[in-house]
Amino acid sequence: QGRLVVFCVLSHLRWCVGALLGSPRSAMLAFVSPQLPVAAAPLVPAGTAAGSGRPAQQPGSGSQLSPAMIATALAAAGAGLRQRRRSLPASLCGHALRPQHHQARLLATARPLPWVLPMHPPPAPMTRRSFDALDALQVEGEQATGSVRPRVRFAPSPTGVLHVGGARTALFNWLFAKSQGGEMILRVEDTDMARSTADSEAAILEGLKWCGITWDEGPDCGGPVGPYRQSERMDAGIYQEQLEKLIARNKVYKCFLTSEDLDAMRAEAEKNEQAFVVDSPWARATAAEVQEMLGKGTPFVYRFRVPQDQEMVVNDLVLGEVEWNSDDLGGDFVIVRNTGVPMYNFGVVVDDAQMGITHVFRAQEHLMNTPRQILIYEALDLPIPEFGHMPLILAPDRSKLSKRHGAVSVSDYQKQGYLASGMVNYLSQLGWNDGTNKEIYTVEELLQSFKMERMSKVAAIFDKDKFKWVNGHHVRLLDDDKATEMIGAELVKAGIVKEASGPFVRRASTLLRERVGTLAEAASELRSIMGYKFDDMLASPESKEWVDSGAIKETAACILKAKAEGALDAIGSDPDVFKKLAKFIGEERGGVKKKALLAPLRLCLTACDHGPDMAIFFEMLALADDNVLLEVLPLDKRLAMLKEKFEL
Repeated sequence: QGRLVVFCVLSHLRWCVGALLGSPRSAMLAFVSPQLPVAAAPLVPAGTAAGSGRPAQQPGSGSQLSPAMIATALAAAGAGLRQRRRSLPASLCGHALRPQHHQARLLATARPLPWVLPMHPPPAPMTRRSFDALDALQVEGEQATGSVRPRVRFAPSPTGVLHVGGARTALFNWLFAKSQGGEMILRVEDTDMARSTADSEAAILEGLKWCGITWDEGPDCGGPVGPYRQSERMDAGIYQEQLEKLIARNKVYKCFLTSEDLDAMRAEAEKNEQAFVVDSPWARATAAEVQEMLGKGTPFVYRFRVPQDQEMVVNDLVLGEVEWNSDDLGGDFVIVRNTGVPMYNFGVVVDDAQMGITHVFRAQEHLMNTPRQILIYEALDLPIPEFGHMPLILAPDRSKLSKRHGAVSVSDYQKQGYLASGMVNYLSQLGWNDGTNKEIYTVEELLQSFKMERMSKVAAIFDKDKFKWVNGHHVRLLDDDKATEMIGAELVKAGIVKEASGPFVRRASTLLRERVGTLAEAASELRSIMGYKFDDMLASPESKEWVDSGAIKETAACILKAKAEGALDAIGSDPDVFKKLAKFIGEERGGVKKKALLAPLRLCLTACDHGPDMAIFFEMLALADDNVLLEVLPLDKRLAMLKEKFEL
């Protein structure tokens, strides 16, 4: 027994050294080194678990050392290191739990975290290989950067399209990882067999790629800790392996409660005006009672034994310190369905741990999953990642964003002519800013500026008008070649031109680039610019002032006179023509200036009171050729209409 005590002390010291170096994974592997003997089963008190009233797990047959002896020896060996760890920065301390008596709430100040001792056997071979691969990756990252390389993940369910909320989650994870030289992992959570489809998975991946969000490991490119689809991980027995550990440690039990039983329990709680807490009689069932139900073929689930009155504290990287009490979690919760499929909280813990995820960034709607996940992490002796719960995205009326508020998927906005750079820019502003008034960012600027510390705690409002404004800035950032390619494609699709090339398309594209918020607006904007609805203009409220005053007729006469004198011959090629024309008309009309001069001039030549610079417009008009399918009214015909209308 004395030798075993010494072995445990030395093993624990190795674990402490690894933890002090900032690598919980290395610490855990040091503690369970295969070069040293380890008990075949966890060491726990006989009888019942302390304070729980539940049967406790029996010690392994190979164990001769009591838990009290181990605890005493480890406490003595680690006393100095424990105090030293409490003084370390939070970034090196990881997460741990501390007893308090409050439901989940935000606290303003951080508190020292206690010491947590891993007391369970090493992972099975498959899990061990995963951690070996991850440890090698982390060592490589430490050598390259001097610190543990961040590993984040985006884990969509392939049951629909990529929504803007999911895209923002992926974006913030990607920005965090890439701004710190870390890695992004894509994992597909497809355990909902009835709703998950390959088409949905492909659409989600395509949406991410369109946004420019890349990943280092995933179902399409593989990696050292795959598979990267939960269905494939389930087939590989990964969840079953971890479930068997929980069974061996008496952390879970088979529960035969039916939905009718649960409904009755819920109704009884409501009748008594009490919170519904699952208190399953199967948590205290004997082996004979369980075997009897199994013999009948009765379906069952696995429920996790929630410890009583345990406080959990997380230093959330967005919300600050958050606390929960285990008594407020609603009792024992299901971790494996009666079909054998793992529930979300169980699957995500196993996957995140085995994939070496160091930081979990997700929406605040997942906040209440965190305490249950922490309990599972602890029960399996897995390193707990850093958590950051980002603000929700709400509609302008502060309700949940849905289709009734317009498009909500990335593909919808892509079809509407939004740019990927505009999408990324706007999504980055939903809950984050760099502390300045800057609103327009390139991806490179976001990578340079992004800091998780600048994440907001309050919900973000999705404003489509603001989104279009941001996107319009990115349209204007397109160079001439890219503008011609992208806007030209829209003009082809709308039947305005045959091909997205040529001088007219290039000039039209660079003109439209300055006037649209989305690419899809280009066709209607060009039709509006090119149209010459003169009679409609004369009857419109916008032109009434100039029609009634006779300014339009006077201006039309001046234009025709200038044409007859050859002053318009260079229109479309010489930008100074309109300056000379405006000066000529001002003199002819007795010195009128500014709006009284320019408004009637624009109305006469374009039949619209607003539009692009007329020199640029007529330059484009002059470039119209056989590639243009839209009806084009050249300058000569416009002047002929003026002459006929005013009998000049």
